[in-house]
Amino acid sequence: MKTLLKLSALVLLAGGSALAQDPSHATEFRKPTPGPGPDGKPQPTFLPHRLGTDHAEGISLLDMNGDGFTDILSGAYWYQNPGTNGGDWTRHQFRTVGTHEEFVSDCGEWIVDVNHDGLPDVVTTGWISNGLWWYQNPGKSADGKMWEKHLITDSYDTEGGAFGDINGDGKPDVALAHYNHSGILWADFSGPQPRVHHVGTKEHDGHGIGIADIDGDGKADLLTPYGWFKNIDADNDKWEWHQDWHLGDTGFPIVAYDVNHDGKTDIIVGQGHSYGLYWLEQGGTPAHRTWNRHTIDESFSQSHALLLADLESNGSTYLITGKRYRGHNGNDPGSYDPLVIYAYRIQPATGSKDEGNATFTRIPISLGGTAGVGTQILAADLDHDGDLDLAVAGKSGVHFIENLTINKVPKATREAQQWPLDRQWPFPGEGQEVPQENGPKP
Repeated sequence: MKTLLKLSALVLLAGGSALAQDPSHATEFRKPTPGPGPDGKPQPTFLPHRLGTDHAEGISLLDMNGDGFTDILSGAYWYQNPGTNGGDWTRHQFRTVGTHEEFVSDCGEWIVDVNHDGLPDVVTTGWISNGLWWYQNPGKSADGKMWEKHLITDSYDTEGGAFGDINGDGKPDVALAHYNHSGILWADFSGPQPRVHHVGTKEHDGHGIGIADIDGDGKADLLTPYGWFKNIDADNDKWEWHQDWHLGDTGFPIVAYDVNHDGKTDIIVGQGHSYGLYWLEQGGTPAHRTWNRHTIDESFSQSHALLLADLESNGSTYLITGKRYRGHNGNDPGSYDPLVIYAYRIQPATGSKDEGNATFTRIPISLGGTAGVGTQILAADLDHDGDLDLAVAGKSGVHFIENLTINKVPKATREAQQWPLDRQWPFPGEGQEVPQENGPKP
C-alpha cells in the first residue's frame, strides 16, 4: 500500500511538472508590438482618415498654401494638411466640377505646369463630361480665387489615364483611354501649348491604359487592353502595334514590372468592373512574345486603380490596390462586398521548381471601412514623419491613409481625431452623465 501511495505521489509530481511545462498552459502576457506577417517579415500598418464625403474619384497632391506640407486635391476641393502633429484637414474649394446622379466628373487628376509660369496646374478629365482640361494656378496672391478652366482636347467617356514620360523629353505626359473606344490620345506639355497626339484606331482603345517599356529598348510604349504599341517615334506619331493579349476592362494604369526578376517586363492588371487581379509573365522571344497569366487575388471586385510603391522605404516593391465603390452604380459583380484596400509584397520565387514564378504576400491596409480606391491611388510622405502614406478618393469619400510605421502624432491629438466616434454624441435626450461603478477589488 505504501509503495502504491509513493508511486501515486510520483505520478502526481510528474503530472504537475508536465502541466507546468505544457505550452497550452503558458503564462499570460501582453505583447506590445505586432509580430511578423504571413511571410515571416514585419509589415506596415495604416490608419485611414476620412477627410470628406465628396464623390470625386480622381485625386492629386500639391502644396496649395505654401506651408511646406503637401495637401490633397480631389474634385472641387483641396484638403489642408495639418502637419506632422496631425489634426483636422480643412476643406477649401478652388474650382467647380460637374455632377450627374452619384458621379462627379473627375476620374483623373495630374499636376503639371502647363503654361510654364512656375506654378503647378491641375490637369483633369472625367467620365460624365467631355474633355481633357487644365485648371490654371492663379498663385498665392489670388488665394481663395476659383481656378480658371481651359480645354485641351475632346475626350469622351474617360474613366482614367496614365502619367509618365512618353516621348523621352524628361517631362511627364498624360495618356487617356476611353470606354467608348473613341481612340487613344496622349498630351505633351513640354511646349508653349499642350500638343495632343492620337494613336491607333478605335479598335485599339478600351478600358485601361499604361505607359511602360515592354521590349527593353529604352522607350516608353503604350499598353492597352488589347495589346501594346511599340514606340518608334512618339513625337512624330510612329508606333508599331502588337496584339499580344486581351485583358478585359482593366484598372488604371496597366502596371509594368519585372515581377520574377528575369530581366523581362511583365504586366499587372486588375479587373476594374469584375473580380480578379493578375500578373502576366513575359516569355518567348522578341519576335514571338508569350504572356502567361498568374492569379494574384480573386477575392474582391472592381480593382479600378493600381500603384507600385516602396511602402517600407527599403527597396521592397509593393502592389497597392483595392475595391472601387459602385463603379457602375451598383451593377458590377461584388458591388456590395465590403470595401478593401490591400498591399502585396512582391518577391520572386527562390526554389528551382518555382523558377519564373513569384509570391504576392497580401497585407491589409483597410478592411470593411469607408476607404475605397476610386480611380487613382497616390503615395507620399504627407505627414513628414519619414514613411510613405497613401491618398485615395471615391464615392465613399476622400481618405488620407496614414502609415503608422513612424508615428509622431501626440496621443491627445490622435484621440481627438478618431473619425469612427461621432463628435456630436451623446445625442439629445439619450441620458445624463453617470459615474463609473466599479466592482469589489480582488
